[in-house]
Amino acid sequence: MRKQIHLLVLLASLHISVHAQEIIIQENEMGFCSVDGVIATSVAGYTGSGYADSDPGVGKSISWQFTVPAQGTYALMWRYGLGGNPGDRNARLLLNGNLTIDTVRFPHTGAWTNWTLSIPVNVTLAPGSYKLRIEAYSASGLANVDYVKVIGAAAPDSCTPSYVLTVAANNSAWGTVTYAPIQPYYDRGTLVTVRAHANPGYYFQSWTGEEPSADSVFTFAIRSNVSAVARFLPSGTVMDQDITGYATVQSDNGTPYTLIGGALGDTVVATTVAQLQSYLGGAGPRVVRFTGELVGTDVVTITSDKTLLGAGTAHLRGIELSINNARNVIIRNITVSHVTPQDAVEINGRSKNILIDHCDFSSDRDHGTEYYDGLLDVKNESSFITVAWCKFHDHFKTSLISSGDQAVADTVIRITYHHNYFYNCESRLPSIRFGKAHIFNNYYKNCHTAINSRMGACVRVERNYFDSVGTAVMAEFSTIPGRGQLIDNHFGTSAVTISEVCAPQVPYSYQAFLSATDSVPAIVARGVTDVREPGTLPHRFALGNYPNPFNPTTNIKFSVGIPSGQIPNIKPHSSTSSGFGNWNVGIVTLKVYDVLGRDVATLVNEEMKPGTYERVFDGSGLASGVYYYRLTTKTFTSTKSMVLMK
Repeated sequence: MRKQIHLLVLLASLHISVHAQEIIIQENEMGFCSVDGVIATSVAGYTGSGYADSDPGVGKSISWQFTVPAQGTYALMWRYGLGGNPGDRNARLLLNGNLTIDTVRFPHTGAWTNWTLSIPVNVTLAPGSYKLRIEAYSASGLANVDYVKVIGAAAPDSCTPSYVLTVAANNSAWGTVTYAPIQPYYDRGTLVTVRAHANPGYYFQSWTGEEPSADSVFTFAIRSNVSAVARFLPSGTVMDQDITGYATVQSDNGTPYTLIGGALGDTVVATTVAQLQSYLGGAGPRVVRFTGELVGTDVVTITSDKTLLGAGTAHLRGIELSINNARNVIIRNITVSHVTPQDAVEINGRSKNILIDHCDFSSDRDHGTEYYDGLLDVKNESSFITVAWCKFHDHFKTSLISSGDQAVADTVIRITYHHNYFYNCESRLPSIRFGKAHIFNNYYKNCHTAINSRMGACVRVERNYFDSVGTAVMAEFSTIPGRGQLIDNHFGTSAVTISEVCAPQVPYSYQAFLSATDSVPAIVARGVTDVREPGTLPHRFALGNYPNPFNPTTNIKFSVGIPSGQIPNIKPHSSTSSGFGNWNVGIVTLKVYDVLGRDVATLVNEEMKPGTYERVFDGSGLASGVYYYRLTTKTFTSTKSMVLMK
């Protein structure tokens, strides 16, 4: 009996000794440094307070810090889960910034909820503190990591997170970049200065990435992994003057983004779904014109630097437009209808600087609420989006922003809705979680519910007109209500049930686009028609062209108006072409000149009524270069430049 007691004591002491020789470092505890992603809780089976869920991308990382008291061999293991698409997500291992193990294997576990321990890897260490970092080889990032285990007499250590900096130009032929200091890794708080210099014929527009700036010489403190890309553009490249909203900026402090879509590429015409998929899904900038009706169940993926421009009765029936991990995209003058089971338009995967303009989205309400999904849904950290002059109608679940109450990363979402016409819709006009929305000058008619702010979202609801809407603004259907700021809206008999207040700062100029509340129904109902038809009756003159640069054609759009104080009393739905009856502004000329001042084209030379017009300039017979176009009336002259690139 005594021998048995001694044996039990010995085994117990061995058990205590073994467990004293290993540590587990959980997220949000001492020893955990950082993850290029989030600490998530949505997959069951984790221990501690969550798990490290990395972002997609090669080089995405998770890091920890620990100390060892003596030289020796230590084993490292990770508890992880890996589901979804088949394939392993192996990583390389670095200690104090030095590559130590080329490949740490993280095989597929069959499902995200199947957690397992990785095969141990051994490292020989001298006494000291070590920053352990694993970096993804896969474009999908790393597996979900619950914790790291260090087998040996180690201890967690406090750490300063370190990050990676990459600096580049969007096109090395257009400009150069430098930066200092140059290091493989940067501790949080390190000051870095980046410099951009444009080559002749080009200009610096902005730094894009995690630290955007309009300053060509820019100093910032490292707070995360940073990819700083200097955006250079050909001289004369300008944004369409009719664009406003979040699509025109890239930060909450208003760093500008010149949204041009595919204007730097060729203009092509698509007549089939296969051509749309090829032109819009390929690499490089491109303007894709489309006319007619295409019917199917296909998905058309749109990649960065693309413009989809409808002409005439451009209609996609049953065909989804998917914008995933893309930037600088414009969709204009397209009808998309009756798409099931997916969304009509989906903006996903951290897409940025997207414009949806003068489009028509609908289905029908003859089926149940689950038959169709959304008309325009935005999720997964997509941001800086403008939806303008569109019709949304005859639908149940119209526009959902952020897809779930657990999608905390969607706090980065920024979206503007202005001058849209929502009618015969059930709900989600929009429904937004977490992010911020500026909703101004929209017309809501015959809808059950309209704007829903959820999970702490902040919506600025400004000068909108609600007609026969059950509930105009609310904060329902989530565990945490959203917030709102209500400014000069016409609610009529509509209920308003939101109670939490916010005061968002709008980081872009929009006053020139802001209409009086009472005028919204007439302005919006007319203005959401084809982008080439007259919209609102102009009270000012304006001039611009799109695309710019162009090859070989560009649309020059101009407005001629009546001077302030001379605007006649016109009925909101006048049947005249311009709404001004016999009023005119006299002779209007629109001419194009080369850089030597020679007249190369006369596009307009006639008397015109107030209105918005468009003319096509064809540069097929001209050489590449800068050209100028001038609009002249009795009281107004404006000259703009454009670039022909062949």
